[in-house]
Order: sequence, then C-alpha cells, then structure tokens
Amino acid sequence: MKSVLDDLPIRPVGEWAYDKIYRLVQYFGIFAGGMKNRWAALNYVEIGCGPGRCVLRENCLEIDGTALAIIRNPNFSSLQKAIFIDASSRVAEILNARIGALGAGSTASAVVGDYSNAAGLCGILKGLPEESLNFIFIDPTECDVPFETIEQIVRHLKNTDLLVNVALGTDANRNLMSAIRLPSHVKVREKYEAFLGKPGFCAQPEVIELAKLADHTALRRKFAETYKERLADIGFGYTDIQPVRHYYHLLFASGSEKGLEFWRKSCRIAPDNQRQLFQ
Repeated sequence: MKSVLDDLPIRPVGEWAYDKIYRLVQYFGIFAGGMKNRWAALNYVEIGCGPGRCVLRENCLEIDGTALAIIRNPNFSSLQKAIFIDASSRVAEILNARIGALGAGSTASAVVGDYSNAAGLCGILKGLPEESLNFIFIDPTECDVPFETIEQIVRHLKNTDLLVNVALGTDANRNLMSAIRLPSHVKVREKYEAFLGKPGFCAQPEVIELAKLADHTALRRKFAETYKERLADIGFGYTDIQPVRHYYHLLFASGSEKGLEFWRKSCRIAPDNQRQLFQ
C-alpha cells in the first residue's frame, strides 16, 4: 500500500497507534523545548522507527508515523541529531526519502540496526557527544528487546530519558502465562526473561502462583513492576507507565525527577482532544 501524498509505502496500523504517536510527540515537545538552553546538545533516537507514514485500518486515514511527527514538531529544530533505526533496509530507505523531502537531512537520518545487536546499536550512536542530553524511544511489537541492549546503550549515552513501548496487552497477555505454565515453552520464557534482564523470573513462586490462578492482570502487573525495578537498578529511578488503549503501555524512565515531571505534564491532555494532529 502506498501513500496518496508521496507514493511511497505506508504501514497499516490499528487506531491505537494515534494515541502512541500523540503521547510521544507531546513529551518530545516539552523535553526539547524545556532543555534546549540547558545542554550543549539534544538528540533524539528511535529504535524500530517504521517508514514514517501510517494508514489506520479502521477508516483508511493516513497519518504521520512517529518519525515524521517528531520531525514536523516545532521543537525539532532544537536537536543536534535525530537517528531513526529500523531492522529493515527498505524501511530505512523509505524513511530517508521522506526525511529528504522535508529538508531535514542535515539533522535526521534513518539507518539499519537491530535491537538484538547491542554492539551494533552502540556503534550507530557512538558519534553522539557525551555532554548531550538524549531521548530514546524504543518501539518493538513484542516484549523482545533484550535488557542487555538498554544497559549497553545507556552505559554509552549516560544522560538519557527512555520511552519503551511495552506490549503488555498483546504479546504478554497472549503468551506470558503459557510460558510460565508449560515447560516446553522454553524459548518464549527465555525471551521474557531476557527482556526483563531477570533470569529465573518465570520460576519465582509468586509468578507461578499467579499463572496457576490465571490472574492475567496481576501477572502483567508483576511483569511491569519487575521491568521498572530493573530500570531503577541501572539508574532510571523515575518511572511511569501510561496505557495505550488495552493494547500497549508506554513506560517512561529517567534518572531525573525533572524528566518525570515533564512526562506527567505531557500526559495531562488526552489524545482524543487533539485528533487533528499528524494527518
């Protein structure tokens, strides 16, 4: 499927994608606007960026994806660098064409990278200066970004706020309980424990009991709280989580109380009040 605007491929998404994009851009605007005069440089990094344009399955409405919505934001001009990373070379090529059409190529670029390859991602990010402040958005479709990847990235980029799209209502809701209950689901269990950076999570007595009781809500809550605890272990002690309908949850994490203040400020206006954005 191709865009009616630029004849480049677009990605079909559910209507919930609008809410995700809205939350991301609201925070980005406050982050970049509030910090631009306090740091030597600001950078934005997106991992799992997509081609830049989406079409809603429900009504065939085209909207900007996360990357173009960031680039069109008035505070994009405050950035020194924006790096958009996707595992597909074709997706990166399409997004670069859109970046070029917007005249944003001096600041933004799309590159190929895989979040299962932490060393490769750190190689992409090595040019960002140590004295910069960074905002990283990680947008997987499953709970499959190894925690080790986040550890290595933030070890390299010490001044960073994180926003992670956690698939609690889809992937974890469908597969976490069976991974705990069924010994044959070794690979799925390993995926979740790698995501949490918590070997043995699925064997914890409390986790096993929640699975036996088929308490999906409590089990997902335990999963999310464990993830927040692991982020705190590596210096991200200020966290908050916002639902995106009943599908995904956006988990914000910062080492700064000011970052959390900005995030909560960005969440005060509901997406439904701004439906005209990103079209």
